[in-house]
Amino acid sequence: MKIWKNSLLPLALTTLLSACSLFDDNSLPNGSAPGAGTWKVSYFFDKSDETNYYSGYTFEFGDNGQLTATNGSQVYSGSWSTGFDDSKNKFLINFNGSHPSALEELEEDWLIIEQSSDFMHFKHTSGGNGDTDVLQFSKD
Repeated sequence: MKIWKNSLLPLALTTLLSACSLFDDNSLPNGSAPGAGTWKVSYFFDKSDETNYYSGYTFEFGDNGQLTATNGSQVYSGSWSTGFDDSKNKFLINFNGSHPSALEELEEDWLIIEQSSDFMHFKHTSGGNGDTDVLQFSKD
């Protein structure tokens, strides 16, 4: 009987490990594209509430990964993408060329907490000091 138990354990472990390998980084779904239209930052927290820094901005997320931020007559181009990193769905924001520090604050690989056609909620934990930033977009 002891031989039976000892041979069953390796078989069970092999089966379990094989099943786990089916769920690698490439097989899990990524975040989806933001809904068409104009978005605004409805909440931004970085050690304190800094939402007011974005009061004049609107954002448009194109289906092709293009991102446009507009503040009055100033237009800033960038990109957005989704991916799977550290076993989590992420939303990445980048802006091209020179741009205001407020937009620089958004350039992160954000953990997707919630994403729908009219609301997006992201978090980012700093690797250096462990602070957690929160970013929320709402349809304008």
